[in-house]
Amino acid sequence: MNEAGKIIVAGCGPGHPDYITEAVRIAVSSAELLVGTQHLLELFPDSLAERLAVGKDMEALLNHIEEASPRAIVVLTSGDTGLYSLARTLLKRFGFQRCRLIPGISAVQVACARLALDWHDLKIISAHGREPECSVGDLSGFKKIAILAGTENAKRWSAAMLEALGDAYTAIACENLTWEEEKITELDASGLLAAELASRTIILLIAKEGIS
Repeated sequence: MNEAGKIIVAGCGPGHPDYITEAVRIAVSSAELLVGTQHLLELFPDSLAERLAVGKDMEALLNHIEEASPRAIVVLTSGDTGLYSLARTLLKRFGFQRCRLIPGISAVQVACARLALDWHDLKIISAHGREPECSVGDLSGFKKIAILAGTENAKRWSAAMLEALGDAYTAIACENLTWEEEKITELDASGLLAAELASRTIILLIAKEGIS
């Protein structure tokens, strides 16, 4: 149920409808304004809410949300609201008191589940649209590293890190998790560099001793 005056930030999982929680569906059912990227908006075809697609102009988007308040507003985000999410931008603009976050299932969680890996000691890095500010020295203390990839630059950076980490590590590319096109491939550094990966890709760098 939506709380009066709250901006609901709803994590929609890795993209497949089966991975959307009931809590998110309930929030969307009460929304008067539904905000999200086009593919997330399409997950809720029965919603009668006004729809606002997220574009490149983030300031205009935030202003629209501000002007729409105190209507029931639900902002859809990919994955989990606490993992490299639009929620951070919304909290910075509107503050904790005006927002309520509904967690979702991240692609990182799905990747670890597919490989039966626990992830309490997992290092998570975003290289999607940015070059991570960390070196191989920063990563060498971790046996499990997840990289939010999906771009050519992210793939190259991941391959360079794998090469620097040495033969004790392997890469596992997890593409389109939960989608029909899902594909999981183990690769060495040269194979990773040559691979044509989907835009929805998690790259795991895993110490070989941790793979059963």
